[in-house]
Amino acid sequence: MWCLVCDESRGLLFREAPPSRAFELFATFDHPEGRARAIDLVSDAPGRKPVGGSHGDGLGGRPGGFPGRPGVEPDTDPKDVEAQKFARELAAALHKGLDDHAYEAWVLVAPPRFLGLVKATVGEQVKKHLRATIDKDLAPLEPREIARRLTAARDAAEI
Repeated sequence: MWCLVCDESRGLLFREAPPSRAFELFATFDHPEGRARAIDLVSDAPGRKPVGGSHGDGLGGRPGGFPGRPGVEPDTDPKDVEAQKFARELAAALHKGLDDHAYEAWVLVAPPRFLGLVKATVGEQVKKHLRATIDKDLAPLEPREIARRLTAARDAAEI
C-alpha cells in the first residue's frame, strides 16, 4: 500500500515495508510555487480595459454608457493554477506506480481543498485503487511523525 501525504507545495510518498509493515518514505515532491505569493506568480501587471462603452455619456461625464474597469483581473487565481499543476504531477507519479504494479491500494492524506483536487485529477484506473482519504494537513510534519500517524491510522482501521 502507498500513502500520499501532500499539500499544495509538497508531497511525500510512503509505502508499507514488510515484514513489520511500518511505513517508510520513498519519494518526495517539491513545488515551491505552491508556497509563493500570488503576486510573485504573475509576470506582469494586470492589463487595462477600455473605460468607455458605446451608448451615451458615462459616469463623471466620460463618453460611453458604462465606466468600465481600469484593471483586468486574471480569470484564474495563479495559486489555483499552481495547485492544479502540482496535482497533475502527483497524479502522474501515482499512475506510473500503478503501471509498474508497485502498489495494490493507496491512501490520500491532504487538506480538504487539495484532497478534492488530487482526487479529481487522478485517472479512473488509479481512483479504483484508492482505499481511503484523510482530510488532514500532515505534509509539514517530519517524515518520522507522519509514518507514525499513518501506522496508527492503519492499526485503528481508518486506512
